[in-house]
Amino acid sequence: MPATSAASLALAARLRDRSDDELAALITSRSVSPGSVKDIFDLAEALLDAHSVDAALAGLGRRSLAALATAAEHPDEPMPLAALAEALERTEAAIAADLSATDALALCALEPAGVTVWPPVGEALAAWPERGLPSAEQLRSAPAPAALAPVDDTDRRFLDRGAAERAFTTATRIAEIVAALVATPARMLAKGGMSLPDAKRLAEACGAELDEIPLLLDLAAIAGLVHESNGRTLALDDAEDWRRLPLPARWARLADAWVSTLPDELHRLLADRVDARWGDGIADFVAWLYPAADEALLIRLRRRGAQGDRLGIAVDGRPSSVGAALVAHGAEAAAAALAPLVPTTVDKVYLQHDLTVVSPGPLDGGVDEQLRRMAELESAGLAGRYRITAETLGRAIAQGETADALLAFLAGISLTGVPQPLEYLVRETARRYGTIRVAGLAPEEMAELGARTAVRSDDAGMLDALLVDTAAAPLGLVRVGPHRLVSRLEPAVVLWTLIDARYPAAPEGGAMPLERPRRGAVRTTVPTPVDAVAAAVGRMRESSAASGPDSGGAWVVRQWELAIRGKLGVRATVRMPDGGERSFDLEPTGAAAGRVRGRDRVADVERTLPVSSITALEPLD
Repeated sequence: MPATSAASLALAARLRDRSDDELAALITSRSVSPGSVKDIFDLAEALLDAHSVDAALAGLGRRSLAALATAAEHPDEPMPLAALAEALERTEAAIAADLSATDALALCALEPAGVTVWPPVGEALAAWPERGLPSAEQLRSAPAPAALAPVDDTDRRFLDRGAAERAFTTATRIAEIVAALVATPARMLAKGGMSLPDAKRLAEACGAELDEIPLLLDLAAIAGLVHESNGRTLALDDAEDWRRLPLPARWARLADAWVSTLPDELHRLLADRVDARWGDGIADFVAWLYPAADEALLIRLRRRGAQGDRLGIAVDGRPSSVGAALVAHGAEAAAAALAPLVPTTVDKVYLQHDLTVVSPGPLDGGVDEQLRRMAELESAGLAGRYRITAETLGRAIAQGETADALLAFLAGISLTGVPQPLEYLVRETARRYGTIRVAGLAPEEMAELGARTAVRSDDAGMLDALLVDTAAAPLGLVRVGPHRLVSRLEPAVVLWTLIDARYPAAPEGGAMPLERPRRGAVRTTVPTPVDAVAAAVGRMRESSAASGPDSGGAWVVRQWELAIRGKLGVRATVRMPDGGERSFDLEPTGAAAGRVRGRDRVADVERTLPVSSITALEPLD
C-alpha cells in the first residue's frame, strides 16, 4: 500500500538516528527475526507488518492505547500534545510519558510538534471493534473495574506467619540454585527450556519440585543473579556476594526486582489497595488494563502472580504486611517488616558422630561459606544439614587448610565439641594428602612428551589404579615412568579432577595455584545485544554507511525502489548544473546504472535523474 511505503520511508529515516543499543532493543522487543534484516528499510518494513503491529499493541496498557488511538484519528498531520491531553483529560507530561514507550517501539513518531501514528498502527486500531476489542472511544472512556474488596484483618497475624515462611523458603531455594550454578552452569535446550538432568540437579540442590525450577530461575534472572548465554544458564559474578547477605536483605533484592516488573498502573493500584483482597479483582483490572493481551503477556503476568505468592507478598490473594510495605514504601521497608518474622541466624552447630553437621537455625553466611569448603550440604532450610567426608576435607586442604586449622574452626562453631571419629578423619586425610603430586612440566619436557602436566607418586599401585579409573579417563593420562604419568591438560584441571575423584592429590612443592578453576564463566553485566541481533545491527550500519546521503546515493536508490514497490509518488529535490535546486513530483518507474526514472506528474513526461544530483527525497502521500 502507498501509505505503508510512505511510512516505511519515514520510519527508516528515523531509525537511522537510533543508537546500536536502541536498535538492538527494538529488534528484540518487537520480536523481529534478525536474519531477515539486511538494512534499515527491511527493519522498517518488518516493524510495520500487520502481524508485528498487532503483537506490539497486545503488550500496551490502556492509557498508551488510548493516546495512540486518539492521535490516529488525525492522520493528516501530527496531533499536538496539548490537543491530545485535552481529549484524554490528562496532562501533557503524562501523555508524553505514555507515548515515549510507544515511540521506542516504533509505533508512532513523538516530536515537539506532536505525535504521528504510523498508518499501519492506526489501521490496526481502527479494526479493533470488528475483532471484539475496544474502539478509540471505549479506550478513552471505559471506567476501571470496581474497587477491590477489603481484607478481613482478624487473621492478619496468621497471614504474616505464612508469608514469612514462604519468603524464607524462596530466598533460601534461590540461594541454593545460585550456588549450584556457580559450581556448574546448566545446559539449555535448542528448542527452549533447561535440560532435564540439570533441572533435576537444581531441584535436588534447593529442595524444590521440578516444576518450580523455571519459576525460581526467572525470579533469579530478573534480580540479576543468573543469566542465559550461549546455551547455558550461569550465575552472574555478584550472586555469591548476594548469598552471603542476611536473609531479609536477600529477599529484598528479589522483591525489589519483582515489583519493578509490574506495570505502573498495577503497582499504583496495589499500593492504593494494601488493605484489600487482590485475587480476582486484580485479574479483572489486568483484563481492563490490557484489552488486547496475548497469551504470552498473560503467561508472564500469571508468573509474576505466582512469584509474588512464593515471596510472601500475598497469600491466597490477600496482601501480607510485608507485601503491603513493599508496594507502598519499597523493598527496604518491606525487609524491615520481614526481619522480625523470620528466624535469626545462628553461628553454632551440632557436630555428630556420623560425621554430619546440623544447624539449629539459618546459619550465618560466613560460617556457612567456611563450612561448605569442608563439607557437602545435604539439605538447606531452617535446619541445614552438612556431611563431612574424606573427599570434602581433601578439597579444603587443597585450598590451603591444615588439620589444626580445620579442627580449630569446628571446635569454635560446635555446641557439642568435636567427636573422635571426626577428628580422626581430619587428621588421617591430612596425613594422606599429597600421596599423589601434580606439577606443570618444564618447556623442554612439554615439547618432548607432548604434555603439560606430570602426576607423580611413590605408590606405583596408585598410579596403576589411576590409569584404569573411568573418573580419571578425561585426563588422558599416559605412563612415562614407574612413578610418573603425564597429561595434556592444565595442572589445575588435573589436580581438581583427581581430588573430585577422591584421590589424595596435591600440588607439588606448592608451585601451582590452588584455586579451583571455574567450570563456567560469570559476567559482571548481562551481555547485550545477543549475537544474532548484534549482527543485524552491524549489517544495518554497514548499509547506512555505504548508502548515506554523502556516500554515492545508494540510500536514494533504496528509497526509490521502495517507492516503486508501493506505487508511491515522491518529491525529488535535484541540484542543477548552475548550483540551484529544483523539485520534481514524480511517480518512480525504475532505477539502474546510477540513474532513476519517474513520470513527472506536472509535465506528464518521464524524467531520468542522476542519483548523485538528488539532494532530498520525500513521499508525496
